[in-house]
Amino acid sequence: MQAPIFYAPPELIKAGVVRLPDDEARHAIAVLRLKKSDQVIVIDGLGTAYRGMVARVSRPKAVEVTVHAEIRNFGEPSVILTLAAGLSSGYKFDNVVARGTELGVKRFVPVFTSKSKVRLDDARRARARVARLEKVALAAAKQCRRAYRPEISVPVNFAEYLRETDGESFNLIFHPTAKVRPLAVALDDARPKRVSLLVGPESGFTDEEVEAAAAAGFVPVSLGGRVLRTETAGPAVVTLIMHLLDELR
Repeated sequence: MQAPIFYAPPELIKAGVVRLPDDEARHAIAVLRLKKSDQVIVIDGLGTAYRGMVARVSRPKAVEVTVHAEIRNFGEPSVILTLAAGLSSGYKFDNVVARGTELGVKRFVPVFTSKSKVRLDDARRARARVARLEKVALAAAKQCRRAYRPEISVPVNFAEYLRETDGESFNLIFHPTAKVRPLAVALDDARPKRVSLLVGPESGFTDEEVEAAAAAGFVPVSLGGRVLRTETAGPAVVTLIMHLLDELR
């Protein structure tokens, strides 16, 4: 049986001892019924996992773990993958974050495009949305047994995202037209260490947006003749990239 996984921020990990946050400790005690000497794994959200043993349990919400080993890049892929996805009405970005986290995405960027039908002009609402998505990402990271909690960027408009894109990464924009290349052809024999994927909202990108992305260094690619829903396209392209880079073996 695999050891259960918990999360603790770095400030709660000191001198070989981890103190679980209150909510994690409450779950360990009330749900999992952990007791002294049980084996656990604690992730710090930054890529390191701590394998150890429960040293102290005090109800209702105090659990301390003695660390036996540190594991860097626990459950992490070798490629650093960013998924930028267009927002649209009814778009379940939570699902994209959950599935993308399971598949190894390191950073998510919600993007407002010309065809996006939603806006988050209120900065407080935007921060609240990001905070909720961070919780979704953390839950998915624990579930899939990886130590890094993906970064959730604040929503940006299309032009802003293009300006901040890393020019040294392998950048792809997905658009269902006959003028673009299949993904496998675009990737060819490349083995990039950093990849950025740009997926549109349900109505897709405008021709002007595709041209602007190409000018910014994005390679237009296609997933074939079928048009996917946005919440399907994001996880689908991540899966394909991870497969082509041998990260799913």
